[in-house]
Amino acid sequence: MKKALLCFLLAAGCVCFYLADGHCDNPRDSVVKIFVTSNQMDFYRPWQSRGSFSATGSGCILAGQRILTNAHVVVDSTFIQVRKESDPTKYTARVEALGHDCDLAILTVDDPRFFDGVVPLDFGDLPQLQDTVVVLGFPEGGDKLSITEGVVSRIEIIPYVQTSKRLLAVQIDAAINPGNSGGPVFKDGKIVGVAMQAMRHSQNIGYMIPVPIIHHFLKDLHDNGQYDGFPSLGVEYHNTENPALREFYQFTDHNGGVYITRVLPFSSADRILQEGDIILAVNGVPIGMDGTFEFRDNERLGFSYLIHNEHIGHAIPFEIVRNGVVQEKIVPLHPYAELIPQPNFFKKPPYYIFGGMVFTVLSADLLQSWGNQWWEKAPLEFMAYLTGEGRLNLARKKELVVLLQVLPDDVNIGYHDFSNEVNQKVDGQEFESFKEFVQLLAKAPGPFTVIETQMRHHFILRTENIAQLTEHIIGRNNIPAPYSKEVEEWLKSVVKE
Repeated sequence: MKKALLCFLLAAGCVCFYLADGHCDNPRDSVVKIFVTSNQMDFYRPWQSRGSFSATGSGCILAGQRILTNAHVVVDSTFIQVRKESDPTKYTARVEALGHDCDLAILTVDDPRFFDGVVPLDFGDLPQLQDTVVVLGFPEGGDKLSITEGVVSRIEIIPYVQTSKRLLAVQIDAAINPGNSGGPVFKDGKIVGVAMQAMRHSQNIGYMIPVPIIHHFLKDLHDNGQYDGFPSLGVEYHNTENPALREFYQFTDHNGGVYITRVLPFSSADRILQEGDIILAVNGVPIGMDGTFEFRDNERLGFSYLIHNEHIGHAIPFEIVRNGVVQEKIVPLHPYAELIPQPNFFKKPPYYIFGGMVFTVLSADLLQSWGNQWWEKAPLEFMAYLTGEGRLNLARKKELVVLLQVLPDDVNIGYHDFSNEVNQKVDGQEFESFKEFVQLLAKAPGPFTVIETQMRHHFILRTENIAQLTEHIIGRNNIPAPYSKEVEEWLKSVVKE
């Protein structure tokens, strides 16, 4: 009995050490359980949702009566409640900010009683390799606060599951299970990260969002009250380890550098850096021939971290070699919208139904409509724009407009079996965006409208009474509207013209 009591006291002492750091106002209440009801949109049937479901997550209370958690915990939420360890009452919460690219979110509770007696948590520094950290949260399998301990085993840039954005992350061997998401990770009584994701089919390999990423997210919100995101350079590159390559591009006098193989359209680097440029330094930091830089003693990171560490709107210098001449180029950093938007880019998918033909934008969310292993099940034509030559966007399109399906009617006889095609022209005219596509359809001047796809299929529709026919079609199919809200605004501007 004495031994059990001693173990309990030691465990309690560890919790106080890791959480309180000298405070005595029950700091366990600074880690909260989050109850979420969500309703995701159906991107293949963009006029409807998939239905409500419930889940739980974890979070922690910061100064200013803010709750920090993961974006994926509260995405698509319709109702949120939070609960402290010592209080059975659930309080209604709301989302103040979402950062999908870094998988972070800020919640708040309007009822001030929720924060009574709560000690806001402070941030520590990025831990070192082999440091011991403690993960707190409310994983599935129980209703009480869970405390697990682990060791920092790796610090690197990885794709975050929420959007596939590659950012700094810390790998730990503490158990991270469903429900832990959004919970704080502590070292010496201070937050050093937020539990994010676990590696599938592996035992006790999890990842946390580290302090530098959290600080970037919070500073972004503080600067202008809204979240702008992490900037990207928008280049693909190759290492320069081969001596012949270095001699060919005339920079053998330099120790490092990477060779740009592609500059992506509409990115920060577009029309400033070029294919064939050698990047020697970013913001004064030398880049190694493998694309890394010296981060800390005996640690190196990919140079994309130097970009992510800046904020959108900043401009940074690049030292490059172009045609054998060392030059400096200033690159203003701005948001980069990829040809296929990453998950959660659209809160609700845009769509337009014209003569029973359903059109929308090709996005990662749409591709994921094909379920588990969507990358094997989605149409090959779509996947070519994600992984094949189509991803290069040589046509410099801002969006890809796709025909999802055809709602059968006399007006579209002969086209009923067509689906999942990328559209290229309206009445012989190419377009760069969904908005331009919609407005071209609305402005159709003649008795016929011709829609041409990438596969060279031609869909010819009579334009007379097309709006009335569309209304009849959607009525038979129990579809509430022929277009989404933003499309409605686009159509209004056409009428004004």
